[in-house]
Amino acid sequence: MKQMTAWRNGEFLPFSEASLSLADSGIVHGDAVTEMLRTFRQTPYRVSDHLARFRHSLNEALLECSYSDQELKSVISEVLTRSTVESDVGQDLGVILFATSGPNVTYLGKSGDHLPTICIHAFPLHFSLWSDRLEFGQRLIVSKQPAIPAGSFNPTIKSRSRMHWRIADRKVKQIHPAALAVFADDSGNLTETSSGNLFAVIDGEIITPPDSMVLNGISRQVVIELSEQLGYRVQKKRLPVQQASEASEIWTSSTPYCLLPVTSFNEQAVGNGQPGPLFHQLLETWSQSVGIDIKEQIQKFHERTM
Repeated sequence: MKQMTAWRNGEFLPFSEASLSLADSGIVHGDAVTEMLRTFRQTPYRVSDHLARFRHSLNEALLECSYSDQELKSVISEVLTRSTVESDVGQDLGVILFATSGPNVTYLGKSGDHLPTICIHAFPLHFSLWSDRLEFGQRLIVSKQPAIPAGSFNPTIKSRSRMHWRIADRKVKQIHPAALAVFADDSGNLTETSSGNLFAVIDGEIITPPDSMVLNGISRQVVIELSEQLGYRVQKKRLPVQQASEASEIWTSSTPYCLLPVTSFNEQAVGNGQPGPLFHQLLETWSQSVGIDIKEQIQKFHERTM
């Protein structure tokens, strides 16, 4: 495998040599937005959609980026070229973009260099992280740790600030070590997990929380498109906790693993406690659209790491 590559403010670096100053506001204040895309067969997937969301996050967070989308696309392509693993291995890569407001004025004073930090880097996707969840499903528990109210922080910004999610996950693991947290708002409507968007199948209808309540995931949009392609109705609307408890299937979607089933919700089985038929149909359709068996890829790489 070639060494992974990073690009920072116009300079290509080996991943192991890329770093941020301790004075960078991304470290000092968590003042950073981020974006992640992945490859299929080492070809970047939905780059324009990810860059559009990255630009949205920058604008909403009032962060600057002097590079155009076309320039960022070129950098992503070059980072992948320099990082590509051997084609017969079957490995795919994740690509991270992030932007910070640059060095913190408290550390450097007014006379220092205060240009934003823009970085892009690649890394191998570690499919073993999701193999068991793909096979047996996830356990979701509604967190008693409250989410940040949408009026205080725009949930459509993909931010590096994840402390509230990490606390929520740690708390539900005190109930069950394999559990992951899902947030609900003050009115008891579900929003999202720390790493993915949420879907529930209720009376044949697929429900996902409204755009205004969640990070508008690119994988979420793919799930919506594929569901409609298969003839299923998708509704973006509020999803009360009690209603989700009656779902026949629940899933989460996220860039690295695409789609995972949820087989336990609030310590109760979802459906028959096994990944459901619609989940399998959607994942198969997604696999066909990208020319790779997503489930097989995750399982094979899990076996290689055993």
